[in-house]
Amino acid sequence: MTSSHRRTAILASVAIAGALTLAGCSGDDDGPSVSGSADRGIDASQYVDSYAEQQQDSGTSYSSSSGSAASAPVTADSSQLLEGNTFVEHGVSGYVDTGEDAESTFALDVDTGSFSVARTLLAQGVRPPAASIRVEEWLNSFDYDDPAPEDGALGVTTETGLRPDAEDGTQLVRVAVGSRAAEEERPRAHVTLVVDRSGSMDRQDRLGLVKGSLAVLADRLRDDDTVAVVSFDDQATPILEPTPARDTEAILGAVERLQPGGSTNLEAGLRLGYEQARESYDDDAVNVVVLCSDGVANVGDTMPGSIVDTVAEEGAAGIHLVTVGFGMGNYNDDLMEQLADQGEGFYSYVDTFDEAERLFGTELTTTLVPVAAEARAQVRFDPELVSSYRLLGYEDRALDDEEFEDLGVDAGELGPGHHATALYEVRLSGGVEPGATIGTAEVRWADPGDGGAHQASAEVRAATEDSAGPELELAGAVADTALLLKGAAYDGASLDEVERRVSDLVARDVDGADELLTVIRQTRTAS
Repeated sequence: MTSSHRRTAILASVAIAGALTLAGCSGDDDGPSVSGSADRGIDASQYVDSYAEQQQDSGTSYSSSSGSAASAPVTADSSQLLEGNTFVEHGVSGYVDTGEDAESTFALDVDTGSFSVARTLLAQGVRPPAASIRVEEWLNSFDYDDPAPEDGALGVTTETGLRPDAEDGTQLVRVAVGSRAAEEERPRAHVTLVVDRSGSMDRQDRLGLVKGSLAVLADRLRDDDTVAVVSFDDQATPILEPTPARDTEAILGAVERLQPGGSTNLEAGLRLGYEQARESYDDDAVNVVVLCSDGVANVGDTMPGSIVDTVAEEGAAGIHLVTVGFGMGNYNDDLMEQLADQGEGFYSYVDTFDEAERLFGTELTTTLVPVAAEARAQVRFDPELVSSYRLLGYEDRALDDEEFEDLGVDAGELGPGHHATALYEVRLSGGVEPGATIGTAEVRWADPGDGGAHQASAEVRAATEDSAGPELELAGAVADTALLLKGAAYDGASLDEVERRVSDLVARDVDGADELLTVIRQTRTAS
């Protein structure tokens, strides 16, 4: 296979927004670093709900089914949602003959932005562009209740079942990679926020949600964590030097100073952000830059090829870059994903305050403490038992087969509690017995501390009559829905058939099935 996940060009029109919170509990500066929430009683949601009233007349209208940013998407008018966005089509993998290539190799990925973008658009009655659909990010947005490994940083499990309604006997193989559970303790966190305050950010679903997210940060970080804030429009400006999280007044004062202004100098903002992060850098801490922007870079270096090199260098040196997107319309999904990949971080997308609080207030508590670096997977099928296969998703994360052993090749990073799922369609040769071993799934990674190589593996077996559990059924339905929206589903799959399967999962109380059913039903009415 050829490597397609490393691109040499990144588009200039960027739309990046985000915020991060790490949950922590108060403690003495010299005391143990224990996970938990400081919970200082800040009403973070009021920054979102009041933004529309506070903003100057910008000619932008908002729509929300609830009238509040808390639980429903707050966006620009639906007619503007698809204007000026940048998505890159990576195609859909076809079947591979095992006689030509029996090994499938790819970098692990925990991004979820593609699914959240689609959910946002569908909630407004707009069909997501085909190029925005990345199947692996849909799969990784759902919880399959996979066990954490008992030994080692990563573990791999597999399950196989017949593809629903497949007349040719095609089987589904789910390869599940999980990282070890989060430790009770976590290191201190040094968070540098780089916030775009250009004029295009003057929207409730952008700067309003960013402000609310930063207020969550002020509410939840531990006393011994630090926060720095850099803003940029035409120029980059330091707003808050690295400040202990216990100084709530100073952090909220920085939030209040984030008022929309002029043009967008993305490169200047990122460079100043990294300078600030270097000032507070601590080998024993989590060091992260969070880029918060929607903007098309229109001043300074608007072709930020050099900043991509800087992001990669700083990521390798221990400063992670997290990108979390806000707002549709003039949004660059491709750059968002690529910067996170280069910066040893991850990419998500937030459309409601509830989602911001879930992501920033609970789920990111420890995920920026990597337990596995340069993580990649390889599935080897027995060419005598498997005639062909195809991997659903991971098109832009593909690696050459020989790169599986080479930990010097850039791949993925996983933190505690991270899970990554890969789904294969497999066609068996004639006469294969149910339950027979048809291949091996392996994961390989480097220890983030000493760089040592580690590996874990699991057998891949042919399906038996009762081998498909609800997790595999859910994953298959998620992939089918994504492929149908992408217009790339195989013969026999239909929205009616997938909805029937998901309705059955809902009736059986399978976690996540109700959310997927909502997406399917919204797809029917989207235009």
